[in-house]
Amino acid sequence: MNKRIARAGEAGGPAKAQDALAKAYLRIFSGQDGEIVLADLANVTGYYRRPSYAEWLAKTKTPHGFELHSALSNARAEVLQHIMGFLTLTDEDLVALERAARLEAR
Repeated sequence: MNKRIARAGEAGGPAKAQDALAKAYLRIFSGQDGEIVLADLANVTGYYRRPSYAEWLAKTKTPHGFELHSALSNARAEVLQHIMGFLTLTDEDLVALERAARLEAR
């Protein structure tokens, strides 16, 4: 594979790179397709279904493994949080995203 991949850092300086990256995220995640993908990512990562220690104990009958389970959940959420950090989502947008993600989980 000899394809060259574009990088935000090529935009010229840290501020321009950050601006280029923000614009790229906005292009990708705006519009209906972007909303569908963002809702799917929120569902797949469990962004709105964070681990509950009480539920873990009820399900597994042991505290063993919860720390790892929680760390994995946090890592997944961090990826989506990174994406959402580039978007200008209003409170209304965030409520709609959560609703869409929860509906995807069904």
